[in-house]
Amino acid sequence: MPKLGEINDYDAPWPKMWEGFEAGIVDFLKKFDLSYYSYVQIQNSQTQPISGTIDFKANYEPEWISRYCNRRYDQVDPVCHLAKRARSPFCWGTKQFLSAFPKQQRQVFWEGRDYGIYYGLSIPVRGIDGQVSVVSFTGKSRKSLGDVIHDQGSKLHVAAYQICDYLTPKLEPETLQASLLTIRERECLIWVSQGLTSEEIAERIFLSVSTVNYHLGNVVCKLDARNRHHAALLALSRRLI
Repeated sequence: MPKLGEINDYDAPWPKMWEGFEAGIVDFLKKFDLSYYSYVQIQNSQTQPISGTIDFKANYEPEWISRYCNRRYDQVDPVCHLAKRARSPFCWGTKQFLSAFPKQQRQVFWEGRDYGIYYGLSIPVRGIDGQVSVVSFTGKSRKSLGDVIHDQGSKLHVAAYQICDYLTPKLEPETLQASLLTIRERECLIWVSQGLTSEEIAERIFLSVSTVNYHLGNVVCKLDARNRHHAALLALSRRLI
């Protein structure tokens, strides 16, 4: 069985049940003297409907998990706010970090401290289908967390991606291809399937001919098609348009 935080063969099997995988996360935390982990999906993929619930996993105190989810703190949590636009891991919990946010957002941290959550490292993970998630690890003190990041930062990074990979539903190839097509690309393909030229498409959707050709060229590459007409046929057969 592969170990969290270590590079494994891609097809190495993880435990099928979440309880088994989470036990591996807890062992990982103990190994590096960390307190907690959390996973939260902060932006749905392009193929998932908007949900009224929060996709949240953590080994925090059950009372805090319930409070966080029921009050939808993911909507105001500074960590989630930053993770939506961050491209690299970031630390949080210091006075300087919190000073950049209004009182309503700082309140999440003040309440979290009552449950032993002070300092953490968050790692944003972006899926190719548009989903954005963030995995966080918390330390017992600012110094102990800093030491772990300095000595084992790469393993924390790998572990975050492994956790997200485990929790992210796997897409079928056709669904994945559909999610990779932009709205404009689908629109151009629809008109191609109707027999329109680039000039006619450009006139219909108020774009330049060069822009239409650019979108169709992208589609041909994404679907590994011979030309735009082949791409339209593939898209129709796979129900992408």
